[in-house]
Amino acid sequence: MTDTPAPAAGNTHGIIGVKPLGELLGAIASKTPAPGGGAVASAAGALAAALAGMVLAYSRGKKSLAEHADTHAALIEECSRASGLLLELADADADAYSELNALQRLAADEPSRAESLPAAAQKCVDVPLEVQRVCLDLLGAFEVLAPIANRWLLSDLKIAAILAEAAVRASACNVAVNTPTLAEAVGTTQAEHASRSSDESCDQARASLESIEAAIDG
Repeated sequence: MTDTPAPAAGNTHGIIGVKPLGELLGAIASKTPAPGGGAVASAAGALAAALAGMVLAYSRGKKSLAEHADTHAALIEECSRASGLLLELADADADAYSELNALQRLAADEPSRAESLPAAAQKCVDVPLEVQRVCLDLLGAFEVLAPIANRWLLSDLKIAAILAEAAVRASACNVAVNTPTLAEAVGTTQAEHASRSSDESCDQARASLESIEAAIDG
């Protein structure tokens, strides 16, 4: 996200969650800076949440799992909230990078560049960090779900966990590519903190995925 191709026309807010999949794929593949990898990472997390929602739909109400009905209900709400939030974050990432991209194309002595660049760079780091946080929460929910899920849907839950862990690692790429700009704009302290937080999230996500896979595979 440090390259500076021509800025996208207009704001992308609200597009990710409402575009038909074919159109969304075309928008991602087009020669515009956003939506790009950050939006894709967040959308992958949203898919993970939705897929876990399907697992829960087939688990809740099953006689053999009746004692877990309250937990299933709570997890359904959590996955639904996470899916919606991650779609919002996908748009937020696209918007943040479009803003940063436009600022980086301004002349170095342009006053609005110096004024707005710190906040724009911070957004480009904060959004993927938030994606990581939401996906870590999802992985925690999947750990709870694994032993009380419909056994015929465990492969789907495993796929959801793989997607969520991948979204955390993919978001780390966006943190890493934007921290140099953040360091230049506001100093190294915040950039280093963001890098450490991202690395820790990746470690936690990997451990959660291993735990989920162990519970599913036996």
